[in-house]
Amino acid sequence: MEKLGVISDTHDNLDAIGKAVDEFNKRRVSLVLHAGDYVFPFTAKIFSLLDF
Repeated sequence: MEKLGVISDTHDNLDAIGKAVDEFNKRRVSLVLHAGDYVFPFTAKIFSLLDF
């Protein structure tokens, strides 16, 4: 079964994003949808830690 992770309104909160990425990996999510509101591009780099 495919699992979808959804996240939004992260506003460059790297700690919260890191925790979400850890949870997505723990739950073996196969796709993550970010519904918006991150501010700076460096924030997106943390998502490279997703295991898919």
